[in-house]
Amino acid sequence: MSNIHPTAVVSGGAKISDSAKIGAYAYIEDGVEIGPDCVIYPHAHIMRGSVLERGVKIHGFCTIAGLPQDIHFNENVPSFVKIGADSVIREGSTIHRATAENASTVIGQKCFFMANSHVGHDCIVGDRVIIAPFSALGGFVQTGPNCFISGGVMLHQRIRVGEGVMVGGASAMSDDVPPFVNAVWRNSFRGLNLIGLNRRGVSRQAIANIKEVFAFVCRSPDSFNYVKLAQTAKENGMAKCPEAERFLEFFIEGRRYIKPYEIAISKP
Repeated sequence: MSNIHPTAVVSGGAKISDSAKIGAYAYIEDGVEIGPDCVIYPHAHIMRGSVLERGVKIHGFCTIAGLPQDIHFNENVPSFVKIGADSVIREGSTIHRATAENASTVIGQKCFFMANSHVGHDCIVGDRVIIAPFSALGGFVQTGPNCFISGGVMLHQRIRVGEGVMVGGASAMSDDVPPFVNAVWRNSFRGLNLIGLNRRGVSRQAIANIKEVFAFVCRSPDSFNYVKLAQTAKENGMAKCPEAERFLEFFIEGRRYIKPYEIAISKP
């Protein structure tokens, strides 16, 4: 195909759309699927198990569907990385395939991963997530949509990060991060991400309701019993919009949560 540079190495077992572009010295392995209008920039390595939807852009020196960094992983196990439409993966970033047979590491649509970011095996990343340079998601991390993960952030394996979260630069999280909050430092958060809510066009009424349930769950004297408080709020019908409902459900579905910044720093 004329869209493939003559120096690119492309396996005959790869499925590549006629409208995709493959740059110089890119390496495309067997079992790769590259959708329409994708762009693979020079020196990118797209490994077996990669599935790229329409309009995905993979920049130079990225490795997609690399082997999981798991000492028990058998590289003969078939697994995948699936990247949603119109996502952009910038220079030097790595996304590893899943560990279980026929399972997938999943990246949502319209995500933007900046240079040298890393997504570990079995992660599930929501739509429109931005990851800044030198940040890393350990294995099995789940993020909701519309998160912004600043530079130098470390997310521990198997945690959940709720939708609309802003994680401050050089922070580290090893507990679940509730939706719509500003996460800071190590395992703490400081209020709601109101700027993000406003930018996404969430109504003033919905934001007021989110503030209400947030205050009930996270500012109560009993705020270390999140699950109980969230269940009480739900039973009392405090959630009057879908966002507030999802905020409460996040606590009810999980087990471990980071603490509000104001409480965390006041403890002796």
